[in-house]
Amino acid sequence: MSVSYQKTGYLNSDFRIFYLSSAEARDFQSHYHDFHKLLLFVSGSVSYYIEGETYQLQPYDIVLVPAGEVHRPVIHDETPYRRLIIYLSPTLFEQYQALGADLGRCFSLCSARHSHILRVSRFQESRLYPQYRELVSTAREGTAVPQRSTAIGNVSGNSFANFHFANFRFANSHAAESFLYQQSTLLQFLILLNRTLDGSDISFPAASGANPQVLTILAFINEHLTDDLSVDSIAESCFLNRSYLMHLFRKETGYTIGSYITEKRLFAARTLIQSGLSVTDACLQSGFTSYAAFYRAYRKKFGDSPKDSRNSHII
Repeated sequence: MSVSYQKTGYLNSDFRIFYLSSAEARDFQSHYHDFHKLLLFVSGSVSYYIEGETYQLQPYDIVLVPAGEVHRPVIHDETPYRRLIIYLSPTLFEQYQALGADLGRCFSLCSARHSHILRVSRFQESRLYPQYRELVSTAREGTAVPQRSTAIGNVSGNSFANFHFANFRFANSHAAESFLYQQSTLLQFLILLNRTLDGSDISFPAASGANPQVLTILAFINEHLTDDLSVDSIAESCFLNRSYLMHLFRKETGYTIGSYITEKRLFAARTLIQSGLSVTDACLQSGFTSYAAFYRAYRKKFGDSPKDSRNSHII
């Protein structure tokens, strides 16, 4: 039986912020997002699975999950699981990168250090803590998300502010002010976080558990995503028995080899289309050999056609 990864969450603005608390030993399914995810772990008995690696979380660990990476938390008991979750659109980083500010450096540096965790020693004494508390406060207040407006035409000039807000409107001035306050708090948090990266108070914990064979399989798939991948070719390249490979991958990730490859290719295609590449080129460059099969899988996964995705901001 074929199993597909679940794409969860949605984002129709540059960011969304949640503060969540749950006390049940819930089973989370592996999933991915089309946006980056920053999770600040507060309390609970939780480990985090990301692309074949498992991290044991400590209070105030910052979990960074880049767009497209499959992940899930593992809840070990009924200790309240509290966390601040921030969804970050890739376009947010791109817009500020144009100003020379690399707000996504925390993600790229974690990747370079082969970790998904930032651990700030004495976090509650750091400059980040007041910003974290403010973010929790704004999340609890339920700050309104701006709605995309089709009534606003082209905005003249090269103003960054005009570019940033040209297509959005707020229900009222209070909603606008609440959103801007939350945004400014988030920007301060990201700036301070990036400024601590080179200090002695920050570390990049290694994964506490990972099956080296699964990591080898995942690395091979992602490095050869546009090639003609099959279970047999992967098994041969990874020096594993075909049946053992399929059983191991399903046991460790919960999904089949085929579903993982398809999900990764669909995510790659959607990213290429939204960056301006033609649908046909995106189909081929993401590893699909049949446009009809690509189109059907795309519609099933995202709910819209590839062409419709070009102008869609919902990611």
